Amino acid sequence: MYIIYLSEHFHSASKIQEAVCSITWAHSLAGYDDPCQSSLVKQCREGALRETSKPVHKKEPISPQHLNLLVEKYGKDFCTLADLRLISMCLIGYTGFLRFSEIANIKRSHIEFFDEYLSIFIPKSKTDKFNEGSHVYISKTQSKSCPVKMLSRYLKLAGIDSSSTEFIFRQVTFLKKTNSYMLRKCDKPLSYTRAREIILSALESIGLDQSKFGIHSLRSGGATAAAAAGINDRIFKKHGRWRSEKAKDGYVKESLQEKLSVSKKSWYLISIL
Repeated sequence: MYIIYLSEHFHSASKIQEAVCSITWAHSLAGYDDPCQSSLVKQCREGALRETSKPVHKKEPISPQHLNLLVEKYGKDFCTLADLRLISMCLIGYTGFLRFSEIANIKRSHIEFFDEYLSIFIPKSKTDKFNEGSHVYISKTQSKSCPVKMLSRYLKLAGIDSSSTEFIFRQVTFLKKTNSYMLRKCDKPLSYTRAREIILSALESIGLDQSKFGIHSLRSGGATAAAAAGINDRIFKKHGRWRSEKAKDGYVKESLQEKLSVSKKSWYLISIL
């Protein structure tokens, strides 16, 4: 009856899930049998979820072509600190499959540069329940869109020393006298709202509809490109710090040609029989 009440009054699948999980947790904590394991409760919950569930409209992934356009506009030799901050966030987020919380909380002490790559230590993430931390490795490339070179340029222009423990992506202040930007002294990471605002504004400036994209488009875009390139599934999953196949696959958007390849191969088998 409680589940039906939630379904009729809130029309929200998440409300029902939250209530069931809370009841299960409370009974487990108190040492009682879980009433949510009853077949009647399970069937009622499933029916309520079917009635209240709504289609999920995921944001579009950012493509390599989009990144190249951003680099051409914001990664020039004499670009501002604000421009380099933007393009560094985009390239690192894309190639590292990073969530916003992971991007925002990068400190200079988490980054280590090597001859052919850089390593970013992620002290905690959504799927790291025990905060064991993990490393993300990003390779150098020979292109103008190299994330390692771009991040190095940004850190140098921002004046962030290698021994610093400050957050690297922070608010900037415009200096009228020198017509330039500098990082604010306050050691606080860039907020989600501000990061989303500047990234969507940049995407709009290269002709994209910003309503179709979000910060998560960076992680989704990198995952989609890697999947299309045929990256080993085990390495792919580890790089993105996914715990389940379902979560991993949810970030990959197949192209039309990839979808058509299924029926093409099926038809090929029919034709040779």
